[in-house]
Amino acid sequence: MYDQKPAKTTLRLKSRRSRRIDLNVSVLVHRPPKEGPQFYESTKTLVVNAHGALVALKGMVAPKQRLILQNTASGEQQECRVVAVNHELTGPPTVAVEFARPAPGFWRIAFPPADWNSSG
Repeated sequence: MYDQKPAKTTLRLKSRRSRRIDLNVSVLVHRPPKEGPQFYESTKTLVVNAHGALVALKGMVAPKQRLILQNTASGEQQECRVVAVNHELTGPPTVAVEFARPAPGFWRIAFPPADWNSSG
C-alpha cells in the first residue's frame, strides 16, 4: 500500500493547471449584487495560481457561490467561484476560489511560473 501513495501524489501534481505559489496579496472579497446578503472582507491570500487562490475568510460562503476578488494594490477585480471551504481547528476557514477565466496577471508577479502563460 505504501507504493500507491506516491503514485496518487504524482497524478495529483500532473493534473494541476498551473503552479501554486505561497504569496500574501491583500484582497477585498465581496459578493456580487443579487448573490445574497452583501459582505465585504479584507484579507490576504495564502496561496495563489493563475486560476485562483486560497484565502482565509470569516464570512460565510458556500461551494459554487460567486464572489468578487479585488487586488487592493492594483484595484483590479476578478469574478470567481468558491471551490471548497475548509473549516480549520483554529482560525477562520480557508476558502479555495477559482477565477471565471484564468488571470495570471492579477497577482502582479514579476516572474510568474512558465505554466501560467499557457493557462487556458
